[in-house]
Amino acid sequence: MENQVEKNETLDAKGIIILAGTIFGALISIVASGTFLGFIKGIVIGLVFAIFFISVFLPHKPHDR
Repeated sequence: MENQVEKNETLDAKGIIILAGTIFGALISIVASGTFLGFIKGIVIGLVFAIFFISVFLPHKPHDR
């Protein structure tokens, strides 16, 4: 018989939130301004908001068990 080992790999939620915030910030700003400089500003602003979201709204709470 084969030994079945479950892989319990967790997703890195913080990395996904930062990536999504950066991409969507860049896309929104490129549509709004239409310039490459607006694209760069959107990347920076999206990154800042994603980091703010992670640090304020999604703090890591210790488990009681």
